[in-house]
Amino acid sequence: MLTVTSQKYGCTLFCEGTRAEDFSILLLPSFFSHSLEATGSVYTVERRRLKGGSKFIKSEMIVSGIDDTTKAIILNRLASFLRWVEEYSEESKHVTLFNHHNLPEKFILYYLNEVLIQEKGRGDHAIAQHIMALNAYYNFLAVNGFTNQKNLYVKPKFKGLCRSNTQRRTSVKYLTPELRSILYRNTLTIRDELLLKTGGEMGLRSKENLGFRLNDFKYGRNKHKGLKSLFLDMENNPEQQEFIYFLPGTFTKSKRGSGGISREVFISRELLERFKLYYDKERPQSNEDTFFLNDSINDCGTPIAEARASKVFANVRNAVLAKQSQGLLSDKGQVLEPTHTHHVLRHSFGTDKFYQFSEDNKMRFDDVISTSQVYLSVAALLGHNAADGSAPQTTRKYIRSCQIKARYSLD
Repeated sequence: MLTVTSQKYGCTLFCEGTRAEDFSILLLPSFFSHSLEATGSVYTVERRRLKGGSKFIKSEMIVSGIDDTTKAIILNRLASFLRWVEEYSEESKHVTLFNHHNLPEKFILYYLNEVLIQEKGRGDHAIAQHIMALNAYYNFLAVNGFTNQKNLYVKPKFKGLCRSNTQRRTSVKYLTPELRSILYRNTLTIRDELLLKTGGEMGLRSKENLGFRLNDFKYGRNKHKGLKSLFLDMENNPEQQEFIYFLPGTFTKSKRGSGGISREVFISRELLERFKLYYDKERPQSNEDTFFLNDSINDCGTPIAEARASKVFANVRNAVLAKQSQGLLSDKGQVLEPTHTHHVLRHSFGTDKFYQFSEDNKMRFDDVISTSQVYLSVAALLGHNAADGSAPQTTRKYIRSCQIKARYSLD
């Protein structure tokens, strides 16, 4: 799913598809977007007690004005929800983008609580925005007769986690190599182990795992090696310890469906050997060129979803947390926390590289500036835009935990 700005209608249009030339418009969210721009208002629910000391509460829809910033937040959060519905529909016969308006309340609550708070680690402020956006949208649909009114909220058992997520997002994010190794060892399949290692050892986002191809491929005017070619290179060059894979911008982080930044990623021999083992021993038979495939009965041999690595991390994290609480793991070193998400693997990779490059250049990591080679090298590895010769502030998020890495290195 993508969103496009329509000059003709003066609003954001929501579309199914990934390219502007083959999309079909999703009518209801697009009507809602047009209404926001035309009226500058949303429907909100007002609850008040009836007169005479009655215990009964009356609920009614009222019109509330909103500013341009709130409009943008609502449309952004609604787009995030619809993209998740589209992703979820790949593994469900009953949920699609075209019936999202009739989704039961409990399904939307699952998205807010289990997905956003538990899996993605969203805090109070973000969740409040998501609830505001989905309430505004579903209230609009209810008023116009497309669905029934929803009651969206944070479930009591998730309120504490939501608050701790807020605190976590202001702190450093880093997992030591030892803790990452524990996570890898607690996966159930080679595929799942690799989906975590591409984050912790290559700095990939969950979505970017879809960029691995078996066969050689063309991107733009150039031809690039697929994993089969790298397997052959590994066999023919026994001394080579690192291999380069070209990750197309199609699969990297982008803005408004415009495509991300292509980059080269580096695979160690040891990791590439695990890729080969997955291909030889575990990968389902399939005509798909995508390397990582589903192995469940219903969708065996189809490409994994964008969030598969995030879901794998959540499952493994919970298993490791259970072992920690039972005293089955060493109490020395760093411990895993319930608020850690898959993205912390990428943060950890970026921190390791920043620390390494600083030492290689005999620099204190606190002294590195955004135009230095150290900073630019880390930005390139992570796929951050440094077209103007300086790395963005986004990169700095990945180096704030150098202090904690240094502390554990001395232990």
